[in-house]
Amino acid sequence: IDCFDRIFTCSEVGAGKSNPDIFLTAAGYMGTVPRETWVFEDSLYAIRTAKAAGFRTVGVYDASNEEDQDEIRKTADIYLEKLAHVDIFLK
Repeated sequence: IDCFDRIFTCSEVGAGKSNPDIFLTAAGYMGTVPRETWVFEDSLYAIRTAKAAGFRTVGVYDASNEEDQDEIRKTADIYLEKLAHVDIFLK
C-alpha cells in the first residue's frame, strides 16, 4: 500500500470495471492520457474495457479467473504469471 499515492474504488467512482470511468479517473489523477497509461488487471472484462478506452494493459494471473487465462494472455499487451514478475513489464 505504501507504493500508491491514491487508490480509487468502483463504488467511489460510481461504476464497475465494465465501464472505463475508474481507469479514466485514475489517469486524470496522474495527469496522463489513456495511451500513456498502463492498467494492471486480473479480469478479462476489465482488460477489454481498458483496451477499448485506449489504455495499454498488463494481464496478471489470478486463480479465481483461471478459465479466462488464455484469453487474458491473448488480449492484454503484456501478461504476468505473478505480480512479482513486474520486471518483465519494466523491460
